[in-house]
Amino acid sequence: MRDSRIPERRKTQRRPIFLEGTISFAGRYRLKCMVQNLSETGAKLAFHKVTDAPAEFTLNVSLADKEAQYLACPRWRRGRLVGAEFARPPMANVVWLQD
Repeated sequence: MRDSRIPERRKTQRRPIFLEGTISFAGRYRLKCMVQNLSETGAKLAFHKVTDAPAEFTLNVSLADKEAQYLACPRWRRGRLVGAEFARPPMANVVWLQD
């Protein structure tokens, strides 16, 4: 539960989603994660263990027949959680998962 005394700093409201995802970087590395919430501008990611997410990565998320890839960078880290900000909307030829 969010403490109401802390001001909201998100640009857009995130919604709970709880989907499996992966981050990929350096053209070959992939790490599994759980996407816990998602908005047009970012996501909250949970990893199995504390992870040092790279300065820039691709977040890959799929749901049934929909798939999306987001170029992202970490904005905060708390244990095994990472707050990611998207550098742009989903990449070409993918479906926006919030539709």
